[in-house]
Amino acid sequence: MFRKLPRKRLAVLGFVAALAITGAAVAYFTGGTGSGTGSGTVGTTGAFTVTPNTPTWSGSLTALYPGAANDTELVPFTVTNTGNGHQAVTNVAISLPQINGDVTTAQGADITGCKASWFTATPDSSNAALPSDLAPNGTYNFKVDLTMSNVNSSQDVCKGAAPAVTITAS
Repeated sequence: MFRKLPRKRLAVLGFVAALAITGAAVAYFTGGTGSGTGSGTVGTTGAFTVTPNTPTWSGSLTALYPGAANDTELVPFTVTNTGNGHQAVTNVAISLPQINGDVTTAQGADITGCKASWFTATPDSSNAALPSDLAPNGTYNFKVDLTMSNVNSSQDVCKGAAPAVTITAS
């Protein structure tokens, strides 16, 4: 099946094969440069959710009374990081929603004649420092102390009322 190749042809084929191997081994360019620029995408902050929890009391009373001693309603809130990254809680603002100087209910209804100035809402002294690194879905618990002052006029319009307290976390 194989026939014999003359020596001369065999030598030429061997030389061509050697050149092909040598040429393949050294047939490339050097030098030249290139660059490319891509970009990443950075997310944004997510809103905090603020959820009120069940109030407790500082003393034996379970309602606010004008000027009563040891009569502080502790209104707890939970701040939750709904973002995808770590976020700092830098401020918690407390307010008593009002219409024309009157406090409102949590649903926004005016408690006519029940003055916002008769109430004080302040951060509770037991609150931990604001978190500078709140993980995604992490929570921070915050309490507001709500008191009612005694003024030199009837405060009957506030009897049985439930004034709203709002906190805004940022």
